[in-house]
Amino acid sequence: MTPNRIRLSLATAASVMLLLGGAGVAASDNSGAETNGAAPSGQDQSQSPWIELKGTKAPSIDHGKYVFQTKADCMSCHGWPGDGMTGKSPRMPTGANLRVTQLDTNSMIQIVSCGIPTTAMPYHDSGAYKDERCYGQTMADFKGQTPPAPGHFLSNQDIIDVVAYVQQKIKGRGPITKAECEAFFHPGAAACRYIK
Repeated sequence: MTPNRIRLSLATAASVMLLLGGAGVAASDNSGAETNGAAPSGQDQSQSPWIELKGTKAPSIDHGKYVFQTKADCMSCHGWPGDGMTGKSPRMPTGANLRVTQLDTNSMIQIVSCGIPTTAMPYHDSGAYKDERCYGQTMADFKGQTPPAPGHFLSNQDIIDVVAYVQQKIKGRGPITKAECEAFFHPGAAACRYIK
């Protein structure tokens, strides 16, 4: 790998961080229709590499919530409402505010799959950095630098579902409401007691 390629990759990561603060996955009809993992027609692949997630079905918002809460451990850094503060683990880094993100679907899939090098955002694709699917880099390209950290590995369906959940239930939301909190936990949840 040439030094220019490393700089481009780190610049890409920096640009992504600036964008963390858009377009969404359509709400699932839970039809179970298979997708082929190909970029949709008209997808501008120059904006972010297309991550192929083969063998997935239409996204499930309910399963995405489960992945967010448990399998991916998103709440530890992003908090239950995705604002990077509320209900996050005090021992974990502060995650990006997903409520104000401008990332599109493909960029979110890429970040969940590949993490963001030089940041605390881990990768969740077990094949990440074994080949060049993530920002055109492998682990060997990080020689002398801090390599990306692995998170809890997710299936392709888990990744599709958690992105759908973030886009449908977190992204673009205004102030946190009690109704939103109780929908996340359950009616009367202690975590929701002081939210109006």
